[in-house]
Amino acid sequence: MSEYSEEALVAEATSVLGDDPPVLAAGVFGLAGLVTAATGGLVAGSMIGGLTDSIAGQVGGALLGDIAAKHAYAESKGATLQLVVAVTATHIHVLNRDPGERLAAALATFERETCEVTVRKFGLSRRVELRDTTGGEALSLTGTTARLSPLAKGDRLVLELLGT
Repeated sequence: MSEYSEEALVAEATSVLGDDPPVLAAGVFGLAGLVTAATGGLVAGSMIGGLTDSIAGQVGGALLGDIAAKHAYAESKGATLQLVVAVTATHIHVLNRDPGERLAAALATFERETCEVTVRKFGLSRRVELRDTTGGEALSLTGTTARLSPLAKGDRLVLELLGT
């Protein structure tokens, strides 16, 4: 079973949340701001790599800058690069994937009846805005619906349950 299969994701979420109420669907999403962080990391990394006067240095620097910037951004928000969004009958849970010792297992939890969900298309990606209408807490995530992506099935099921 793939670590991205719906069964594996539901099992992963259930191991954190328990099974009362049961997890109805789970998908892998990321913080929406990772794209901006990655762009900054690519530019900075390629500039530093350019000091080597080689294409390999520029490419290597860009890749390392991209990875470092995404990790730094996610961690500054208390998140891992990959987040599991788990939907139960009553809640939407956003869980850190492999948080280790430094991050909490859960990034955020929203009550379904008071959570406003907005989904915008961005190519084959979906930008999901979760906003608690009572407390104002908000979170922007990015998921995928690309047929060839192993992440798409879980993401589509989560989006379906959220009524989008």
